Amino acid sequence: MGVRTREEYIDSLRRQRPAVYMEGEKIDDIVAHPAFKAGIESAATTFQICQDERYRDLSRVVSPLVDEEISRWTHLMRDEQDAFAKIKLMLGVGDSPCPCSYRCITADVLHAAWAASYDIDKATSSRYHPNVVEIVKQAQREDWIIGGGFISPKGDRSKGSEDQTDPDMYLHVVEKRKDGIVVRGAKAHSTAAPYTNMLCVMEIEFAEDYFVGFFTPVDAEGVTFICKRGHAPAESKRLENPVSSKFGGHVESMIIFDDVFVPWDRVFMCGEYLPGIIFGVILGASHAWHKCMCRRNNMELSLGATGLIAEYNGVAGAHHIVDNMADISMSVQIMDSLITSSVTKGWKHESGIFSPDLATVATGKVFSSKRIGEDRFIMQDAAGGLVATMASEKDYFSPDIGEYLKKYYKGKDDVPVEDRVRAFKLIEDMTASEFAGWYHAMCISGGGAVQTFKSIAASGCDLERCKSKAKRAAGIE
Repeated sequence: MGVRTREEYIDSLRRQRPAVYMEGEKIDDIVAHPAFKAGIESAATTFQICQDERYRDLSRVVSPLVDEEISRWTHLMRDEQDAFAKIKLMLGVGDSPCPCSYRCITADVLHAAWAASYDIDKATSSRYHPNVVEIVKQAQREDWIIGGGFISPKGDRSKGSEDQTDPDMYLHVVEKRKDGIVVRGAKAHSTAAPYTNMLCVMEIEFAEDYFVGFFTPVDAEGVTFICKRGHAPAESKRLENPVSSKFGGHVESMIIFDDVFVPWDRVFMCGEYLPGIIFGVILGASHAWHKCMCRRNNMELSLGATGLIAEYNGVAGAHHIVDNMADISMSVQIMDSLITSSVTKGWKHESGIFSPDLATVATGKVFSSKRIGEDRFIMQDAAGGLVATMASEKDYFSPDIGEYLKKYYKGKDDVPVEDRVRAFKLIEDMTASEFAGWYHAMCISGGGAVQTFKSIAASGCDLERCKSKAKRAAGIE
């Protein structure tokens, strides 16, 4: 297969039978359930772009592992050229309104598991890396989308994994068998996981039973998804929620692992925490890099929405709006520079995979997280109060009162009233909707805590060298 279509991806979800619950209800068919529609459509954009002739050369590549054409989403980067091609592909996805396709996790975990299993095998007598090689081959041949389970509930944060009153607060191995392992625990914050084809799950605690990584099907026995409804309207819209009614309203999940059996050929680390620590390094760099590209694309949309509403309101030349838009433009340029720099400063792991520089993408992750609030201020400031007070589309299309709104929502003479309303509804969706709140939270905490990334970014600067430089400048011996 190598490269699937949108329809083939959705058909694969119909064949799976994960145990999914939402609002106390067991969901037997997530494809047919309205709460999953926007999330599934978002993930499907990555399959659609592979069928788009404009992006064909970017989205497809011949894999040296399976010797056939595959999707770049499952490809292992080997050098800078692979990374630059991925950047161009991500910018292509950004041309659509989809703010988060979630396909990044697939590449993140494949690269991380590849490097970690290689290092562990090199340092020990284990045979994990051949497992990962076969998993990558299968992911490439079947064009998988892979979900992640990385963050445990953690219980009492003042205690470590082994000191918890309930040992299941961190995912752990409860039994090692000749044919595999049995794991128990939970993973929180798992975006989009029920509509993936495979899960990559890991726990990285410095205790043997709490340091484990493996792949498991979403419908494996003992795996249960407890889901929060995506932040998207359940019903179709004509004017309102132009982004979130179609894309981006991902379902969030807590994944329960109730004595789940994992055969050894799907395990890539189990207790080898010193050589296996590279998993977190590669995973963090890859995921932050993808987030930088997604945020950069959203900044462009924010800039376009600001310029559009300013034009429709007749204030495109206002000094403060022009100045504020320049701020967003500079943010886009800064993100472009960080994304590119992370590749030129990137490195090649001994196993053969290429990774962007972690400190550089950590900087981009924190910078772009902080900018989202300022960008929303700029959009709302340019638009005005109608972002918060504009009537619903049901009122706008009402035969009784709709004409009043079409009269008083009019702006410039050469701009159709409905176009102006649509521009306002776009900014409302991006800044003042339920979806906007979820997206803001995801940008801040998604992929890891801001303080963690700040510490990583700071570590990229040699403080002692800088202090020595300051001493020389001050004339201090």
